[in-house]
Amino acid sequence: MISDKCFFLDNIERIKTICARAGSIQIEFQNKTLQIQSKTDNTPLTEVDLMSHEIIVQGLQELDTSIPIVSEEGFEEDVTFNNFWIVDPLDGTRNYINKGDNYCVNIGFISDNFPIFGAIYIPSKNEFFYGINGQGAHYVFNDKSQRLKTKNSVDRTVLTSSAINQKKLDVLNALISNLEIEKISSAIKFGYIAKGLGNFYPRFGPTYEWDTAAGQCILEESGGKVVDSNLSRLSYNKNKQYLNKEFFAFSGDTSYWEGIITHLLQTS
Repeated sequence: MISDKCFFLDNIERIKTICARAGSIQIEFQNKTLQIQSKTDNTPLTEVDLMSHEIIVQGLQELDTSIPIVSEEGFEEDVTFNNFWIVDPLDGTRNYINKGDNYCVNIGFISDNFPIFGAIYIPSKNEFFYGINGQGAHYVFNDKSQRLKTKNSVDRTVLTSSAINQKKLDVLNALISNLEIEKISSAIKFGYIAKGLGNFYPRFGPTYEWDTAAGQCILEESGGKVVDSNLSRLSYNKNKQYLNKEFFAFSGDTSYWEGIITHLLQTS
């Protein structure tokens, strides 16, 4: 059964190879003239998103043809599944278009509304993060793997998207001592908190479940948490569009961050 942890342990190298294949295409095309379209939600779409999608879908189907795949670049809105892959082939497309390096490949697996596997690959740095339910999270670089553990220190590094508004930043500055703000695109933020490079990631604008599933599993398996505005564990299969509302990812003292989250939610 694919939801068994043994499946992911047995196939992690193959999944890493799938990510690397998509990443190599992304690196190859980044400095070329891209064909950019606008999707219905006004997010950009390039031919590289679509090529990455095809590579990943083909690779996952080779692992098991019976498992549905929900991808940002292809899914059926009227169909829901209990167990499925959830994929963002190129997370951070805007950053990619602007020649940045904060883009990544996200591959997650949802079982009964929660992620039980997650992989994030950063092509520009050849960094690979993965988490397997009950087996911990790992960071792989230059074929060397290390177990990930979140940090719990007096340093308070907050990772945000560029879209966070000034009022929210003012609240963070007022409530958090030793505050450092880093603006990073894509799901890389989850991996960095899992690796101990940050403490808190608040997200107020809408995202999709393929933006968060892989990162959530990695962060949870390293000791962190991802919660919604009710401070409940972020869940999946919430609606046919796979939309998320607000969520908050963090490491360290849960009660401390829940207090911060409550103040942030009270600020318009």
